[in-house]
Amino acid sequence: MPEPVNDVMNEKIYIKIAMVIFTLVGIAGGCMSIAGVVVGLTLNPNQLTAANFKQVERFGLDAALYFDCDKVDGAFGQRMVSQMEQSMETPNTTIVADSDSRTTTTDTFERLCNDRKASHLYIAVTSGVFTIVGMFVFIACAVLKKFEPDFVYIVPLLLSFLMVYDYVETNSNMFAYIKTCTEIAVYEDKKIMKLKNIIVWAPYPNNTMGRYGVTDYGKTCRFSFEDAEEEDKKELQAIMDARNSTSPLELPEYPPSGPCRPDLADDIILCTKFYSCQNKNNPVSCRDIDIKKAGQIVDSDHDQEDRACNDLGGGLIVWILGALFNVVANGMMLSALVIRKGKAEYADDGKEMQGKRVTAFGET
Repeated sequence: MPEPVNDVMNEKIYIKIAMVIFTLVGIAGGCMSIAGVVVGLTLNPNQLTAANFKQVERFGLDAALYFDCDKVDGAFGQRMVSQMEQSMETPNTTIVADSDSRTTTTDTFERLCNDRKASHLYIAVTSGVFTIVGMFVFIACAVLKKFEPDFVYIVPLLLSFLMVYDYVETNSNMFAYIKTCTEIAVYEDKKIMKLKNIIVWAPYPNNTMGRYGVTDYGKTCRFSFEDAEEEDKKELQAIMDARNSTSPLELPEYPPSGPCRPDLADDIILCTKFYSCQNKNNPVSCRDIDIKKAGQIVDSDHDQEDRACNDLGGGLIVWILGALFNVVANGMMLSALVIRKGKAEYADDGKEMQGKRVTAFGET
C-alpha cells in the first residue's frame, strides 16, 4: 500500500486554524521555557535590596539556585560564601572532604551553586528546544506532504511533564512568597487583611532600616493627633504627654497600637516593589506616604523596586507558562497527527477497495 499523503491544505478550515495556533503556541512555549529558566536562575545578587535581604537569606544555600553563581561580590553573595565557610567548618561533611588547598571557598560555592542549577536548566532547555524542533518538523513535513513522526511530539511532551513536576517541586514555595508590596490583596474581605502585603521600608531605631505594616489607607504613618482615628487618639495623647511635646510622632517612633508599626509587616514575603521613605534611595518623608485603596502609587518617589525579586517573579512565571504551553501544543499536535493519519489511511484503503471492485466487474 502506498504511503498516505499529508495534504494539510485540503483539511477542513478549523483543523488548519487549530494546527496553526498550536504550532505558534509550541514555538512560543519552547522559547518561554528557555528564557524563563535562564532569567529565573541567573539573577544578579547585587541587585537585591536591603528590604528583601533577610527574607532571601532565610532560604540559606537554597537561595543560591536563583542567583548568578559568578556574582558573589555584593552583600548577599558574600553572605552566601560566609554560610559556605561555616558549613565547611563542620567536621566529616562532604564539603570538607571535597575541598583541598587548590580550591577556595568562593570556588567551592560557585561549583556547588552551578551543580544545583544543572538539572533544572537541562530539563527546561531540552524541553523547549525539542518542542521548537517538533513544530518546525511539522512545517517541513507539511510542505513535503509527508506525515511527521510521532516521536517529535511524544519526546517533548514527556519532557514538558517532567518540567512541570520539576518546577512545582523546586519553586512552589518561592513563587508563593513573591508579592508586589504596594498593592492591596483584593481577594480579602476585611480592610486589615486587604493591607496585609503592604510594606513600608522606613527608619528603625539606631539608624537602621526595617519593614513597617499598615492597617489603614491614606497617610497612615503620619501620627498627628488631628489625623488619628478616634480609637487611637487616647493612646497618642498619652505618648505626647509623656514626651512633653505636641509635635507629631515620626518614625522610628510610633504608637504601639497605631496603624503603622513593625509587627504588622509580613516578614516572610519577597517584595518586587514596596513603599520606601527617608533613606538614600527615597528621601521623601514617611509622613507623606499615601496608601491608596486602589493600590496605585500616588507619587513615583514613594516606591522602590527590587530588580532581583522582580526578575525572579517574572522568570518563574515565564518558566511555568512555557512548560504548560509545551504540554498543550505537543498534546494537541500529537492528537491531530493521529487523526490526520487515520483519515489518510482510511481514504487510501477506500480507494484501493474501490479499484478492486471495478476490476472484478471487468471495467477499465
